[in-house]
Amino acid sequence: MNDKSSNFATIPIAAFQFLSRFPPFNELDVTVTEELARRLEVEFYPKGTTIFRQGLTDITHFYVIQKGSVRVFLRSESDTFTLRNVGGEGETLGGPCLIRDQKPDVTVETLEDTFCFLIPKALFLKIVSENVSFEKFFLAEFQKERISAAYLETRNERIRSLGLKRLDYFTSRVSDVIRPNFKVVRSDSSIQQTGQILAKFRIGSLLVTNESSNLVGIVTKKDLRSKVVAGGMDYHLPVSTIMSSPVKTIPVQARLFETTLLMIKEQISHLAAVGGSEILGIITTHDIMVHQAASPIILFREIQAQESPESMNSLFKKIPTVINNLMEEGAKASHCINMITLFHDRIFIRALKLFGDLMSGVDLSALAPILVGKAARMEQTFVPVYDYIAVYGDQSNSTVPSEAHIEKLATRLNDFFENCFGKNLRSKISAANPRWRGSLKIWSKYIDEWISNPILPEIRIAKNFLDARSLPGANNVANSFLKLIFEKISSSENFMKGLADDFLSIKPPVSFFRDIIVEADGTQINKLDMETRVAEPFADFARLLCLRNGVTETNTLARLKSLARMNVINEDLCSEVLEAHEFQTQLILISQLRALDVGATPGYIIDPIDLSDLEKRTLKDTFGVLGRLQAIVAKTFL
Repeated sequence: MNDKSSNFATIPIAAFQFLSRFPPFNELDVTVTEELARRLEVEFYPKGTTIFRQGLTDITHFYVIQKGSVRVFLRSESDTFTLRNVGGEGETLGGPCLIRDQKPDVTVETLEDTFCFLIPKALFLKIVSENVSFEKFFLAEFQKERISAAYLETRNERIRSLGLKRLDYFTSRVSDVIRPNFKVVRSDSSIQQTGQILAKFRIGSLLVTNESSNLVGIVTKKDLRSKVVAGGMDYHLPVSTIMSSPVKTIPVQARLFETTLLMIKEQISHLAAVGGSEILGIITTHDIMVHQAASPIILFREIQAQESPESMNSLFKKIPTVINNLMEEGAKASHCINMITLFHDRIFIRALKLFGDLMSGVDLSALAPILVGKAARMEQTFVPVYDYIAVYGDQSNSTVPSEAHIEKLATRLNDFFENCFGKNLRSKISAANPRWRGSLKIWSKYIDEWISNPILPEIRIAKNFLDARSLPGANNVANSFLKLIFEKISSSENFMKGLADDFLSIKPPVSFFRDIIVEADGTQINKLDMETRVAEPFADFARLLCLRNGVTETNTLARLKSLARMNVINEDLCSEVLEAHEFQTQLILISQLRALDVGATPGYIIDPIDLSDLEKRTLKDTFGVLGRLQAIVAKTFL
């Protein structure tokens, strides 16, 4: 070995302390790490030295970078170079090759004067054979475990910073709070008889069955108040005239948070709890609120009761506090963005209602507002994004306002939304722009233009409309639009190829070097836009593959799971992608909460200096996942 190494470090103490700081050595028993420290060698490599040469070098040692840095690149048959990694202190080299007994598939070259610890091949393989966790570190399946570990570290750090709170909301199940002694009424019983039963047993609801004892509906005290008393109905009519049907159900093993999501999404207050095909009880919003003092249902109800955009804005500002509590109690990031979207949707829908009342009772549903992009995918964060378009019927129809009136309404409606959501509202696409409103015929023409000339700028706009969701109570025109755009786009190979080109044009970063992000071309940046470089590419991949395979889901996670069920992607890859998506979503939410904590504006830009070593390694793994997804798209479409 080179004599320059002899004075650099004291061995084995310095070596032992160094190895103990980094994975996978920090998972080994102390005695094993001590043996490594006694038997390793130190080698010095001047800047520009090739340590491994792709396909040629016989690897005889396992390398750990003690000081310095290297670049790892792949040379193709066409003599082009692809940067795969930039490694610094603590990075390892040669592990997978030693385990598989093969030559390196990459070239490794020093970027500066570099010292490495070298562990003999025989000793390395001995440790691998005796320590499963050590071997798994170098294999693909370890990536999922590392992502899970980083996810927990990020969440637990957030909890520690604010104080640990109760975890019952995500451990308690429906079976813990249901009311098993539920009552039943026949569907041909009168409304009066039903009211007497409710009063006698002092309960708020009754399940309704038919003559065959099959469940056909549910009736509540609210139904009696709003439909019978307020509506002046004949109380001798059968209860079937006022019951809600069909009855929404929830498995008794479901967690309370899942139950809350369903109740908010469906705008209901009662669910029948089932075990298999048997009804075991009823769970209500009141039951959940009693069990969980900080239930999101409380805020949801407050939003529904507001009468001005200013009061709505005050409640909008409470959403981060509610979500923060949920995260402290163990909520997954995917659940949180779903809940945030439901809150935002309720504000959006309530704002539409208030605005309609303000504008002399104009029925805005005639315009069929349709959410597009992030809002449609139900992937909102603490930066509200409400892109929406208007699709309406033939303007010769008397129920549809004139174009001049629509323009006035849409412009004022945008201002109304800004008052509700505040200054952080982002909206690049809105019906206030004449281009994003029109009849179904006009929209059909737009779609044909995109298909006939799929150039990149237009594709990036058009893909927002492939993530489209109508609001509750939307008219038939809105549903026709959703069907139209899916059928036309999915049948156009040219447009699909354009979507693929767009996805492949956004290359993920390669690695982190200290607190710097390294791009695929070797350039370095000090900030990472998590939205455009990580979150959106996951959505782009799922959208593209679902369009090609006829899947009409809108949410990214639902799309990925559908692709796995159809064997378009294998289960292992799907699991890996879901874990990576969950991690990056959590990282975004935590970063935004930290900004809100100090009164800053939340966003998507992350500084590597704020990330732990585990988070950096996991983000690097996530970049790798995106790289594999790009390889799948390139093989499929190009």
